Amino acid sequence: MTSGPTVSDLMSTDFDTAHTEPDGSDFLIGPGSPGGSGSGDAPDRTGRPLVLLDGAGIPCALTRPDGRGPVVVVSARLDIVVLLTSADILDVLDGAAGLVVVRAGTVVGVVPVDALREEAVRLLETAGAQLGMDSDPLGRPTDFPDPVRITCTACGEANEFEYYVEWKAYTCQRGAHRLVPPSRRGGT
Repeated sequence: MTSGPTVSDLMSTDFDTAHTEPDGSDFLIGPGSPGGSGSGDAPDRTGRPLVLLDGAGIPCALTRPDGRGPVVVVSARLDIVVLLTSADILDVLDGAAGLVVVRAGTVVGVVPVDALREEAVRLLETAGAQLGMDSDPLGRPTDFPDPVRITCTACGEANEFEYYVEWKAYTCQRGAHRLVPPSRRGGT
């Protein structure tokens, strides 16, 4: 059960499907797919998204004007908020042309990345009002947490960050050198 808009609310049904050759190197438009006769015609290159299907009818790629891209397959009933707050989905979308939407194992639509960006902005703009008085219109807290303080072992000075990622390289805020944080074994 979903509580808000679903992926099907964002999807476009303006797409084509094509079947890949057994070796995956080329494709043929399948019978009954939009824009194709099923006779091996070349796919329509008018800018419409093209979902490539393997021999079992499972989406294996989504083309874009500059070529094939990775395929991200989602259920038509997936809640948009759940989708846009999933780190796994957002990581996979990097470089993808969009989402391939399925219902009961059949491709029913495509959600372009631009539509996802617009929806993410819309959700961020309304998040503040939903989160209460202690946040701004974008949902960021107005009562900011205490900064993270890291002492540089090279110069002994304290550095303050909104957040700190252990494996990321930082420049010491008190000097023009690389921040050398205390090691796990030798400090805090």
